[in-house]
Amino acid sequence: MTSVDIVCPTFNGAKFLPELLDSVRRQTHPEFRLWIRDDGSSDETVEMIEAAVATDHRLVRVAGGERLGVAGSFARLVAQLPPDSAYIMCADQDDVWFDDKIERTLAAMLAAESAARPAHPILVHSDLVVVDSELKVLDPSYWAYARLEPEPVSLRRLVVRNVVTGATMMINRRLRELIGAMPADAIHHDWWFACVAAAFGTIVALPEATMFYRQHGSNSVGARDRRIGVRRLPHVVVAGLTSGSAFKREIRQSSAQGRAFLERYGAALAPNDRDFLAAYSLIPDQRFLPRKLAVARLRALPEFGVWRNLGAVLRG
Repeated sequence: MTSVDIVCPTFNGAKFLPELLDSVRRQTHPEFRLWIRDDGSSDETVEMIEAAVATDHRLVRVAGGERLGVAGSFARLVAQLPPDSAYIMCADQDDVWFDDKIERTLAAMLAAESAARPAHPILVHSDLVVVDSELKVLDPSYWAYARLEPEPVSLRRLVVRNVVTGATMMINRRLRELIGAMPADAIHHDWWFACVAAAFGTIVALPEATMFYRQHGSNSVGARDRRIGVRRLPHVVVAGLTSGSAFKREIRQSSAQGRAFLERYGAALAPNDRDFLAAYSLIPDQRFLPRKLAVARLRALPEFGVWRNLGAVLRG
């Protein structure tokens, strides 16, 4: 049976971690290793990990040390996996997996590999069910909740807005090799992984949910309801006009990540992708009018939503 490696960083996750561990243990595909690294918890998380590792040989505790944050912890775990790791998944400490999550994701991965050339980089991800802290369903589709369109994918689209949720993600060995060490300007591990897959491989989106995505107010990266009804339009426009700092921060961060991607992979990119990254990475340094014209010209604005864009264009 094909083995799957799962990486899971933890930080003060004692409240919800047992449910995640139980859901992973119940998987219909039982051949897996769950690698857990704690990032300096001050609650009972470490004790819970030690107890779980002692009772299930498939669970492995990875030594922690310095605080790395969520993205850094995921990157460190992936980097420390054995070289023979063929398929890698990511788990968040506060979610609950459906019993057949590994089975369904792996089936999609193997099908994609069969249809591709040998050693082709592939990333598989899926939809999620958005729930509250008590697992009460808020929305059966995270993609609808967050107004995400998982397909079609391209590097230029993903540079502007990520559509891959790390907790649903599986990557194969070839993609892991291409990813290498994540740069300091990578915003999130899933965003960086998705950009690499879009540039050099294939991204497969499963239209069904494979897990409960818990929202409890302390998420590192939470789900935001981006659905817009007619009655909300004036409010959204006003929000766009008054949220300049957040918008500029997002542009600045994604531009820095794009610059890091260009520095890492520029020589291997298609010319149009290389030109896009070069132009996009300069946006934060431009003055008001050239910046707005550049964003519009690069077709980046549609990724942020038309009404939000109206505010972005109008404000200085």
